[in-house]
Amino acid sequence: MLLAQSPINAIKSLEEKNFFKLVCGASLNDLLLVENLSFLFTLAGADVIDLAARADVIYAARKGVNRALSIHCSSLIPLLMASIQLDKDPHFRKVKVNYDKCDLCGVCVNVCPTEAFAIGTRNKPPNRVGRASSYVPSPEFVYKSERCFGCDACPKACHVSALSMAEMEFNPSVIITEMIDLEVDAIEFHFGKNYEGIKTLWDDNNIRDKLSRLSLISFSIGSELLSEEEIKKAGNLCFKLAGAGIILQCDGKPMSGGFKRFGNNMDNSTIKVAEILQQEKLPVFLQLSGGTDDKTYIKARNAGLDINGVALGSYARKLLMPYLSIQHLENDMNNFNLALNIAQSLVSSVKGSRI
Repeated sequence: MLLAQSPINAIKSLEEKNFFKLVCGASLNDLLLVENLSFLFTLAGADVIDLAARADVIYAARKGVNRALSIHCSSLIPLLMASIQLDKDPHFRKVKVNYDKCDLCGVCVNVCPTEAFAIGTRNKPPNRVGRASSYVPSPEFVYKSERCFGCDACPKACHVSALSMAEMEFNPSVIITEMIDLEVDAIEFHFGKNYEGIKTLWDDNNIRDKLSRLSLISFSIGSELLSEEEIKKAGNLCFKLAGAGIILQCDGKPMSGGFKRFGNNMDNSTIKVAEILQQEKLPVFLQLSGGTDDKTYIKARNAGLDINGVALGSYARKLLMPYLSIQHLENDMNNFNLALNIAQSLVSSVKGSRI
């Protein structure tokens, strides 16, 4: 079922400077997690849900939104945004496991914010007729790759170098076409260091025509990859090509919000990116991301930053992980209420108490 989203609410939130985006993860493709996140944050009043650019993920998000509407039909429908890779970027990678090196120490199990790892037990082999079983249970390493969103915490923690980060393959033109055909509402582009590569898209009349159908276009500009001068050039180029009213995502330390109860806030480089881009005085919307939490918005505003909103990703997922694997969460009223209260508190950290 295609949902009749309207960009009016999201654009109004941007204009009123209380825009909230929930980031499921550009590489996260655990469908139940995506569905439950979309379900909870639709009820909580998120403006946009940012997703991996995969058909199954988009369908899972729509399923979650529909579940929310079946409970509360007056809920505002969030725009669905697909994150698309234009060049190498830390958001688009997954862990690769060398099982021969793994010594089952379990350190990665403890550091992973989405519980992608576990130490399990090998299945007992079937008994052969006439032979007594001498089976001794032995542990085995379990990796759910669909839960990995590329945060890079586990390779740093692995003392035997059994884990490494693998870049995802990308073909922007093909993926853009697929996402437009799926009728996503918005696209966010991640260009890594190669901001000049954006020109290639806008030089393609066919792609440019497809992008014109979108309700919102966002560009993620990362402090981890660009100098101050490059951040300025990237922001100006995005505006020159895509025009006014775009979102410039001021990306601080990607995927880091889930590793502290409170994010970095004022020492977070997302603040620095926003300060740099604000000085350019472009007619665009500035949105913070990367290491953000429920204190980021108010501290940024109190510091005089003229931001339009905040995106929360790994921080939100970390708080909600105990509930995201529950099938039909709404039927478990105690856990449902606990999870919804968390989602609502996160949205309210940007929007206040009006949601």
